[in-house]
Amino acid sequence: MEATRRYTRLRFPLVLVLVIFISWLHFRLGPDQAVAHVFLQDFYFLPIILTGFWWGPWAGLLIALLVSGVYAPYVALVHNLTPATMASAATQMVLFVAVGLLVGWLRRREQVHQLAARRAENLAAVGRAVASVAHDMKTPLMAIGGFSAQVRRKLDPEGPEAHKLGVVIEQTARLEDMVREMLDFSRPLELHRQPLDLRDLAERTLEVAAPLAESRQVRLASDLEEGLPDLEADPQRLQQALINLINNAVQASPPQGEVSLDAWRQGDYVALAVSDQGEGVSPAERGQILLPFFTTKKEGTGLGLPVVNKVAEAHGGRLEIGDNQPHGAVFRLVLPLQAETAKSDATADS
Repeated sequence: MEATRRYTRLRFPLVLVLVIFISWLHFRLGPDQAVAHVFLQDFYFLPIILTGFWWGPWAGLLIALLVSGVYAPYVALVHNLTPATMASAATQMVLFVAVGLLVGWLRRREQVHQLAARRAENLAAVGRAVASVAHDMKTPLMAIGGFSAQVRRKLDPEGPEAHKLGVVIEQTARLEDMVREMLDFSRPLELHRQPLDLRDLAERTLEVAAPLAESRQVRLASDLEEGLPDLEADPQRLQQALINLINNAVQASPPQGEVSLDAWRQGDYVALAVSDQGEGVSPAERGQILLPFFTTKKEGTGLGLPVVNKVAEAHGGRLEIGDNQPHGAVFRLVLPLQAETAKSDATADS
């Protein structure tokens, strides 16, 4: 570890030493050493490539500009400034900049791909662990809930024992919901697409979400664009995703607030947006909110939004997060109207 830190600290001095040393050799050699100068100017690419590889395109550009600034006086002092000489020097400096940006960009893209691959591996491992734990928890939780309900029916409804068993049943149901979320996240999604009437889907979804909204004194509203075509999607999966979004929006909204489910067409896609009047999602949270087990709530698994995102991607769409003016957040499910659109987009991406 100490050797790695020492190696990292030596990178910048190494780049500067290379630039200074190559420049010193340039000025030390006389104008008659034309072949040597050609070799030396190509050695300038070494610090530029190293900088782009280590720190990315903007650092590569900075060193390329520094090298160009050192190289230009050499051309002016040593060479006779003819149009050909000036064109050659300008071309060389453009190459310095291009190489610095290109190497940095390629390195940055490689790092992004490596990060995505590691994240996918981590998510796969998490999914396997979650599936194993959730599967083992499912049966005993069902037994606890079932037996507790049976015992409660034989007790005095007004007695303290019945009240305590009610708490047990309530908390067991909450654990069952968490287990169901974990299983939904860990399992591969198998879609059963069929044409869906979006207006009918919105009405049924709001009806399911109404009890939670009433208990929190939050209004539910809906505004769907007229003439929306049917959407080819899995009705159960899509309704599950919308209910997750609406429940989150209700929990985020203050009493007397409003949660709205809107829909409109975007070319070959349809946008289903759930907006709330809560505190919104900060920029820092947006980078993590779709990660498994990340949550800002006291209760919950942090798997609700990852499941929604998984449903969106399985349909060939995406989940977008934005601001609801003047305050609050909006989550948009952007889905292709036809399954063929999702397949063609997936083929283009690959």
